[in-house]
Amino acid sequence: MATRVEKQIESLLEQGKTKQQVCEILSREMERDDFDRFLRNYTERSRKEAYQGWNLLLLAALAAVTFFKLGKIVSAIADTGIDNVLLAAWSFVVPAVNVYLLWLINRFHRFGYLFLFVVTALSLLRPENYSLIGLLQTIPLIVLSGFLYLKLFPKGGRNY
Repeated sequence: MATRVEKQIESLLEQGKTKQQVCEILSREMERDDFDRFLRNYTERSRKEAYQGWNLLLLAALAAVTFFKLGKIVSAIADTGIDNVLLAAWSFVVPAVNVYLLWLINRFHRFGYLFLFVVTALSLLRPENYSLIGLLQTIPLIVLSGFLYLKLFPKGGRNY
């Protein structure tokens, strides 16, 4: 049911309909609770077009941070080898989460911006981010993800 509703919402929004119009269309077919949380996660086409450049900048910054972290991990494994497979696998969790966030943000999904903002803000607690390079990686991600979240999803996505 969820994938059918999500695809229906995406197709209606891609046709240029506003969230209010999508809500009216879908409320004729099903109860509001069935589609409300899915509709809240997507943004209107006009907002996508207005903030496409900022979104690409966020994607580029997140990709750079991801590949920088991935390069450090692969370099460490190449230099010393794999002594502990579990520790090596655990090291790839952050880049894997970042790739998932890249996918969500590329689709203009609300959860991607919110999760990136929270996770990046929490990453400031890690000692590796106390340096200038760490701050230059995290501060733009926090600012851009927060800015885009507020602009693309006013009122938490319930602007209809």
